[in-house]
Amino acid sequence: MVTIFVLLILGIALVELIKGLSANGTPPFLQKFSWQMDLAYFMWSNIVLFRCLFAVAILVSFFLIPSNARLFALLISIPFFALWAGIYWLFNRYWVGRFKFLPITQKVFSTAKDNQIDLDAQVVGVDHNGEQKAFPAQMLFYHHQIPDEVGGQAILATYCGMCRAGRVYNRMVEGHALDLTLVGAISFNAVFRDQVTGTWWRQETGEAAKGPWKGKWLEDISFEQMSLDNWLQKHPKSTVLQYDPTFAQKYNFFSKLLNYEVSLPGWHRQETPPLVIGVEVNGQSHAFDFEELKKARLAHAALGGQNIVAMTDAENTSAFVYECALGKEVLNFSLKDGLYADDKSNSNWNHLGRCVSGKLKGKQLNAVQSYQQFLRAWITFHPDTSFHHF
Repeated sequence: MVTIFVLLILGIALVELIKGLSANGTPPFLQKFSWQMDLAYFMWSNIVLFRCLFAVAILVSFFLIPSNARLFALLISIPFFALWAGIYWLFNRYWVGRFKFLPITQKVFSTAKDNQIDLDAQVVGVDHNGEQKAFPAQMLFYHHQIPDEVGGQAILATYCGMCRAGRVYNRMVEGHALDLTLVGAISFNAVFRDQVTGTWWRQETGEAAKGPWKGKWLEDISFEQMSLDNWLQKHPKSTVLQYDPTFAQKYNFFSKLLNYEVSLPGWHRQETPPLVIGVEVNGQSHAFDFEELKKARLAHAALGGQNIVAMTDAENTSAFVYECALGKEVLNFSLKDGLYADDKSNSNWNHLGRCVSGKLKGKQLNAVQSYQQFLRAWITFHPDTSFHHF
């Protein structure tokens, strides 16, 4: 009976370990399986029941031990109880999203004149209903999600460090503004839990993957990722979210992560993972290797019945994707003195999609929603994607 007593203690420790690893620190070979979400949601939803059942079983087994052997059983169980306590603390009080990545405590938006954020910093910019706001990527990287309002619309700006990808969503569902906390990472992607309904949402797609609202999708809000300098050139009246002083050191560290100046240990990390610029047009997905695009500076593609062009700025900090159509004309571009010349009028365009000289001066190309992220994340959620051949 002493053996059964000890095995039950090991059992509850194993259950806590499975629950923790199912969504935090999951080995890569598990991240590749679709059932990881099923396992994680099952364990997180039933962990209290498991704890109660094991607690009752441990108590019953203890009292079934002969009285003269109970002290011995308690003594040999100490390291096993310590093991369970350590696993419990690690995955419930430390290595878990809501404690490791705390929510923002204050939001201050400044104009370009008063901005204190480095102009080289990457931002997730939103232009909605005549209002523009920029959210520094290193802030989103740490917090994973920042709720806000742009142009009268409640939004959720998100970022997943494992995907190295931003997404922006309409925060309203069924008339309610979502209140989300970070669960962890599943399928190499951040997962949030709705505090009201307990629904689990994928950061990459906005899908309600598990819970009462399963099958619902968050509405996409258009955004662009680029350097703050580029964003302010394009939207000089935009406001910029400033650092929350509570987390200044965290932001500086995550800025270094974004620039590959430091790395974190972990099963999900790879050496210099490849980045792609992904687009989806009329249900078809396409990806440009970001390093190759930087070398070429531009690339044309036909996707979903639409002609598009991908460009970079001269500093190769940002990528931009546009429709090639201007009215009924379909334009093709070539590099010319650091700008992009079209084949119809030989007018010159900059990387922001504006014609700066020539017959078409003042015209603006329509932006195509694009995503800068790790290749592994793009193909996980876009398995039928095509790749550009440079």
